[in-house]
Amino acid sequence: MRGAIAIARKELRSYFLAPAAYVIITCFLLLNGFLFAVILRALSTGGGSSASPMVVFFGGTVFFWIFLIAMVPVITMRLGAEEAKSGTLETLLTAPVTDLEVVAGKYLGALALYGAAWLPTVLYAVVLRAYSPVDLGPVASGYLGAALVGMAFLAVGLFTSFASRNQVVAAILAFLILLGFLLVSVLSFLASTPLWKGIFGYLDLYSQMQNYAKGIVDTRSVVFLTSTAAFFLALTYQALQARRLR
Repeated sequence: MRGAIAIARKELRSYFLAPAAYVIITCFLLLNGFLFAVILRALSTGGGSSASPMVVFFGGTVFFWIFLIAMVPVITMRLGAEEAKSGTLETLLTAPVTDLEVVAGKYLGALALYGAAWLPTVLYAVVLRAYSPVDLGPVASGYLGAALVGMAFLAVGLFTSFASRNQVVAAILAFLILLGFLLVSVLSFLASTPLWKGIFGYLDLYSQMQNYAKGIVDTRSVVFLTSTAAFFLALTYQALQARRLR
């Protein structure tokens, strides 16, 4: 998989040699920093909840999801659509790399940027630990949940980028698909029959992140999120194959 690593490095360089990476990371950190400050203020007021700030931070508010479904399409929208529009994708497809390496490399590059955006938020737990005891188990599982959700979401964004020649269209499609995933949580709440409640409950990302935030790692959630990522990566591979045959 040397080709995949080379492509991942190329994507990272293209992110950080342009303002894109810095804008994405800065906006993500500013928004999350503001959210975390609001959570701390709300929990410290009299009569506030006794929940850990990190538990609320990891998916406990709608803003966690808004930030993700806004950030992920921005990270992925250029990966396939820009190269298809500029004609550089054809050059890449004639290089001595397989389609699988192309998909894996671009996916790894996007994952690396996603991880770089999350990494500074570890300071939240460090600061909290300086003033009060913090159970690191739920914190670690919260980051695991954010990583798994990110893997699934980035795979969706990568697929829409290769399925479109326009970056804006790719971003909008990714946003709508990810929004659809989140609306399942509402359906889980509204479902009245045990069958549909069970089905939607299994797909409920909000409840899954709440479990991760509390230190509960459910293998069903791990399987669902990794399977979702694999499914959309397979669709991306097929989209790339279709472009090669044109």
